[in-house]
Amino acid sequence: MTPDGPAISRPKRNRQRLYTLLAPLAGAILLALLEAGGALARVENLTRDWRFQFRAPRDPAADGRLLLVGVDEDSLARLGRWPWSRVEHGNFALLLTLRPPSVLAFDLLFPEPQDPKSDAAFARGLAQHPSALLGACREPNEGVARPPDPGPTRPIPPRNIEGDLSRIHGAERALFPIPELCRAARFGFVDSEPTSSDGIRRRAPLLIRIGKDVYPSLSLQALLLYWKVAPERVEVILGREIRVPTPHGVERIPVDASGSFLINYRAPAGFRQIGYFDLALALGKLNEGNPWPWRYPNPEGNLLIVGQTATGLTDMGPSPLDPKSPLVHIHLNALNNVFRHDYLKAIPWSWTLPAWLLFAWFTLFSLERSRIATCVLIPALAILVYAALAFGVFERWSLDLPVTAPTLAFVLLHAGAVLLRWREEQRSKQEIRAVFSSYIAPKVMEQLLRHPENVKLGGVRKPVTVLFSDIRGFTTITEQANEEALVAQLNEYFTRMVDCVTRHEGTLHKYIGDAIMAVWGDVVDLPEEENARRAVRAALDMRPELARLNAAWKTQGRLELRIGIGLNHGPVVVGNLGAPQRKEFTVIGDAVNLGSRLEGVTKEFHTDLAISETVAALLGDRFLLRTLGLIQVKGKAKPVRVFEVLDDRASPSERWDPAWVAAYEAAFASYLKREFAKAGEAFTRCAKERPGDYCADLYTEECRILAATPPPPDWDGILVMKSK
Repeated sequence: MTPDGPAISRPKRNRQRLYTLLAPLAGAILLALLEAGGALARVENLTRDWRFQFRAPRDPAADGRLLLVGVDEDSLARLGRWPWSRVEHGNFALLLTLRPPSVLAFDLLFPEPQDPKSDAAFARGLAQHPSALLGACREPNEGVARPPDPGPTRPIPPRNIEGDLSRIHGAERALFPIPELCRAARFGFVDSEPTSSDGIRRRAPLLIRIGKDVYPSLSLQALLLYWKVAPERVEVILGREIRVPTPHGVERIPVDASGSFLINYRAPAGFRQIGYFDLALALGKLNEGNPWPWRYPNPEGNLLIVGQTATGLTDMGPSPLDPKSPLVHIHLNALNNVFRHDYLKAIPWSWTLPAWLLFAWFTLFSLERSRIATCVLIPALAILVYAALAFGVFERWSLDLPVTAPTLAFVLLHAGAVLLRWREEQRSKQEIRAVFSSYIAPKVMEQLLRHPENVKLGGVRKPVTVLFSDIRGFTTITEQANEEALVAQLNEYFTRMVDCVTRHEGTLHKYIGDAIMAVWGDVVDLPEEENARRAVRAALDMRPELARLNAAWKTQGRLELRIGIGLNHGPVVVGNLGAPQRKEFTVIGDAVNLGSRLEGVTKEFHTDLAISETVAALLGDRFLLRTLGLIQVKGKAKPVRVFEVLDDRASPSERWDPAWVAAYEAAFASYLKREFAKAGEAFTRCAKERPGDYCADLYTEECRILAATPPPPDWDGILVMKSK
C-alpha cells in the first residue's frame, strides 16, 4: 500500500494549505461585518464591564478639584421630603459664599415655578456665584423651543462646529430653568440616555441640539465655567474632538460623530463626597466663627456638583460598576476623565484587523502539522493570553481592546481548522478501512480501532448467534461455468449477501469456499434476543436479494444459484486467535459447529433456512416458524429441534397463512405423541392446501408408514442425519 500514500496525503496537505491561506481572510471579513452591524455589541459591552469591575479595586482617587454634594438619605431625613423648598437651595448657595467653589453646578431641573418667594430666594443665592450652573433637558412634548430668558447662557456658534449637526442628539423642545433662575445662572443639559439594551449609559453627550442651537451639556458647561471659556471660543470637530482653549493650553476632548463622550468609569469611592445637609451645617458653623471641620472636604475653589444620591430618588440607573448608581456620577466621571486626561481609548479596527489577520495566519501555519489536541490547546491558550492582555492594557492605559468579535472569529477559524483536520483523519481512516475491509469485517475494524486491547490472543467466552450460508450444488456449477464468469458472478453474489449481514450489524468472519460465516454478538454487545432477531432478518433479506440476482442472471444467460442458511445460538470463544505471526479474528465452539450442520439440514428438508431451538427461543413471536423436526446432526449425540423461518410478522407476506402453520404444528405435536393416524390426517390436509410442500408430504408419508408398522416403545421421532 505504500504507493497509495502520496496520493492520499497530497490532497490533504493542499486542502489544509488552502484553508490556512483563505480562511483568515474570511475571518477578517466576518470581523468587519460584526463590527459594522453591531451584532455582538451587547456581549462586548459585558466584557468591558468586567474589565471596569476588575480594575475598580485599584482605581486611583479622582481629581481633587471635584466635589459631589449628595442629596443623600441623611439630608432627606433632616430636611424633609424631596423636592425641598427652593429657599433651602438659596440659603445653601448663600452659605457657599463663605467657601466659594469655582463652579456651583446643580444636576437638578427647575422647569416649573414653585412660588415667587422661593424662586426669588434661590435666584438671589445663585446670583452670588458667577459660575452657577443649573440643569436642562430635552423634552419633545412638554418643553419649549427656546429658553424664555436665556440669561448668560449662549449656544456654541454653528460656524465653530465641523460635521453633520443633524447627528448631534437633539430635539425641537426642551425643559429650561424658569426665567428667574436662567437670569441668575447658566444652564447645561443633563441628558444621558442609555446607550445599550442593558440600560447602562456608556457615552455622555457633551453637545445637545435644540432646534438649530447647539448647547453644551452640564459637564462641558462646567468645564467652560471652570476654565472661564466662552462658548464662542469652543471648536467642535464631530467624530474627532472638542477643542477648549484653557489657561494651560488647548484641551482636546475626544467625541464621536454625535458629540458624545465615551465614559471611562472609575470607582465611586475615589470621588470626594459630602452630604448636602452636612456641608450646609459645616458652612453654618463656619459663619458662627467656628473653624472648618477637618473631616469635611473644603468646597473652596473646587468644581462642586449637587446631585441626588439617595437610593429612594429617581435619578438612578445602572453603571458598569453598580446596578443602581446615581446618575450624577456620569458627570463626575466625564469631568474626572477630562481633568486627568484619563480617556478611554478604543483601538481602531484599522489596527485590529491586520493584527488579527497576521496572528491568524501565524497560528494556522504553526499548527499545520500538529496533532488535533495541540490544535485545540494552543488556540485556547492564545485566547486566554489575549483576554489577559485586554484586561491588562485596560487597567494600565485604559486601552479598550475589542474582545468578543476577534475571539469569536478566532474560535471559528481554529474550529474550522480542527474540523478539517478531523475530517482528513477520518478520511485517512476510511481509506485504510477500505483497504482492510476486504479481509476483516467493518465492525471488527471499528472495535480494533477503538479498543484494540479488548481483542486478546486466546479470546473471551460469550453467547453469539452464528449464520452459515452455502451455495447448493456448487461443484456442479464450477464444472459447467466459465471460470472468469463464475468469479464475477460469485463476487456479485457475495457483495449482496454480505450487504444483508452488515445491514443488520453482523460481523462477516470468513468465506469458506462458496460459504459465508457471519456472527452477531461477538463485537457489538447487544441483548441476546436482539442479536438473534438481527441474524434472522439478515437471513430473510438474503432470499429476495438472491431472487433479484437470479432474475438478472437469467436474462444474461448465466446459471441461477440456490442457497441454504443455518443459524444457531450458543456460547463460543471469541477472539483474535492464532499464532503471534498470524492471527485471525474468529469464533470457535460447539455452537459454531452446530450452525454449520444446520446449513446442511436445509438440503435434507428442501428449504433454504433452518434455525436451532436456541435461536427460536430468543425470537418470541416476532417471526412465523414451523418445525422441521427433531434432528440429530452428524457428529452430535444430542438431537435438537430445528425450525424453518417462514416470515417476519413485522412485514408479513402473502405466501404463508398463520392458520396453516398452526395446523401444521398441531399435526407435528400429534406425531411426537405417536398419534400417527391423527397426525397423518392433519399432515394430509396441510399437503392438500399447499401442494408440493416437502415437509407436509414427508410427514404424511412417515405417519402412514408408522401407523401401519408402529415403531418400538423407545421411538422419539428423532431424525438422524447421515451427512453434513
